[in-house]
Amino acid sequence: MTFSKKKVVIVEWEDACSTNGYYDKEHPEKATTAQARTVGFLVERGRKVVKVCGESFEDGDFRHVHSIPRGMVRKITELRR
Repeated sequence: MTFSKKKVVIVEWEDACSTNGYYDKEHPEKATTAQARTVGFLVERGRKVVKVCGESFEDGDFRHVHSIPRGMVRKITELRR
């Protein structure tokens, strides 16, 4: 079996948030962003988006791609193989 040599990374990013139901104007801190981490194979590290996949196949295909807008990315760490 021959797999592509995609880098394995941890992407730390800031996720958007929405409220469910009515918004409490007296407690606006409840509507905030969330810090997230995604681990996987680096598919694309572009100017506008970072793409990480969960599964990579020997024919070069991949699935479960997570596309993260570049402006939300805080840090990308490459893991050793």
